Amino acid sequence: MNQYVFSTPAGQGPKDFAAIGREGDLPTFLAAWDAHVTGWTRMGRIGNPWSNQYDAPRDWYFDPTQTGWPTTPAVGIDWTPFPNRLPTFFENDQVVKGGQLPQALDDTQLLELADHGRITLDGKTWRLWDPDPKAPDILKIPDTKCPAIDWQGSWSAFSPPGPRGWLDEYCEWAITYDDREPTQIRSVTFTCENPAYWLSLWRLDPRIVQALYRRYIDPAVALEDLYLRYTADTPTGKKGDPVVDPTTGQPAYDPTNKWNRGTHRIPGRQGGAMHLTSPPNTLSAEIYLAAASTILRQSATPANPQALICCSRYGQNFRNSDPHIGAQGNAVVGGQKQRISLADPVGLYIQTPNWELFETPDGTPASAFWTVTRGTTGQGGSTQDKDSILQAVFEVPKEKGYGIHDIKINGEPIRYAGQIARTFKIALRVCTLAPDAETPPNRPQTCVVPQTESRLQPWPVQLVPEALFYGLSPSDLPALLRPGTSHRFMLVAQGASQDTCTDNARIQFDRPGVSARVVKYLPDASAIPGQTDGGGTQGYLLEVRVEADAALGPIGIRALNPREDGGVSPAEHPYETGLGMVVATDSQ
Repeated sequence: MNQYVFSTPAGQGPKDFAAIGREGDLPTFLAAWDAHVTGWTRMGRIGNPWSNQYDAPRDWYFDPTQTGWPTTPAVGIDWTPFPNRLPTFFENDQVVKGGQLPQALDDTQLLELADHGRITLDGKTWRLWDPDPKAPDILKIPDTKCPAIDWQGSWSAFSPPGPRGWLDEYCEWAITYDDREPTQIRSVTFTCENPAYWLSLWRLDPRIVQALYRRYIDPAVALEDLYLRYTADTPTGKKGDPVVDPTTGQPAYDPTNKWNRGTHRIPGRQGGAMHLTSPPNTLSAEIYLAAASTILRQSATPANPQALICCSRYGQNFRNSDPHIGAQGNAVVGGQKQRISLADPVGLYIQTPNWELFETPDGTPASAFWTVTRGTTGQGGSTQDKDSILQAVFEVPKEKGYGIHDIKINGEPIRYAGQIARTFKIALRVCTLAPDAETPPNRPQTCVVPQTESRLQPWPVQLVPEALFYGLSPSDLPALLRPGTSHRFMLVAQGASQDTCTDNARIQFDRPGVSARVVKYLPDASAIPGQTDGGGTQGYLLEVRVEADAALGPIGIRALNPREDGGVSPAEHPYETGLGMVVATDSQ
């Protein structure tokens, strides 16, 4: 383990293991969590020198496991969790040019869209997501969004996809409605907790995840409810069957299982908000974005966050979160001349609502109905004492004789969870460190552009067991490579040369004892978590062999284009880190 280690978000790990009587497993989990965050940190520092130009180096994002954590106060960055891309696209009169909506939506309709993911106008229902990506009722938005929205150009289905995909500000919610009055809200659960934490718990023991779901979501949760299942017949399994991870021997975890799916919760049956599910709402994406923000630009500054994110091509423009996070990080690096890193514990955190905006029928402070179920509430006013809330529930006890619909925010009765979301912030914290003698000058670069064809190299972005690939697992955890084993993995990459095929594709690892044979090359493969502007991806189906004496630890991987020499140096063709890890046979 590193001398300096990453803690679990809000320090929740020890609490979870204590709550279910599994304290003996905690050290194993903490070591795995530290390895995961360390890997994402190093991936963020590398950036993308393979398929992009001017996306590296990122030396001004420091790795605290190597430097230690600074003692200076952290810098807080916060934003409103109501999804800004909804008003950006659907409250604008230009939306009619998409050929669907007869007019722009008003604020009440936007709140309805955010809560339900659908809106009915003139007898026609439009949705933000459908399991069938080609469904005709999915709302469309313009394809071109940089340097500005092109309302006159082509349009395509709203993204990100998923049963809560539109809640893409690192905050999602699930609503429980009254049994007798189905339009009245009984309670709302908010979460900003990253899915990787739960994927990591599942790797250790699925029963830990089930026990915590029963504690925080519903006592009716069955283990089988949490299994990832095939949505169609595939080369590795039939529709409806559990997706078995051969590296653990267990069915894989489904982050969008029936108890963590959508915005509607029915107690005892389905729904809830255990953790984030929208594809870009991942911890690895947050770290990658923060690291990308440290590159100064010649033609864009933090004064215009949308221009800066278009120039740097990190995250998704027109969100509240990504442009603001990037601009604030860039401002600290460029203005204060400080290196940055996300402060420990790395995570996104809900902040306490502004209770002054609430009015209850009997004068009871609305804060009495807010319960922090996971994470902690800050005790002071400094940045270090900010709230570290992972999950919270807003609910009025039945004995009060009134409900959430009787409470007002800014003088308006609460009819939508989005009204509550507008009263609080989501926050992260950044720590700073002065550049040392080895830190290269941070000279402003031009905007990110695709790599020239002569220097184009595949960018490895995800490595998962073959079954998880065909099972559509969104996992961003490093693949487990065990000594003395041979398994099939899919390496998803971006930017492979067009003349790549099964016969000439080559994969290399950065240490002896681990080798890969390309079984099949896929010129078109699934997108991966956190990539909101990644373009097309390719897949390398690999037979990965790990010798019995292979050294344990993180492993680098690279995909060579056909024209490249097999002995090309790491300086000319870097290895990507954080996608795989050689682990002991009994490790999870």
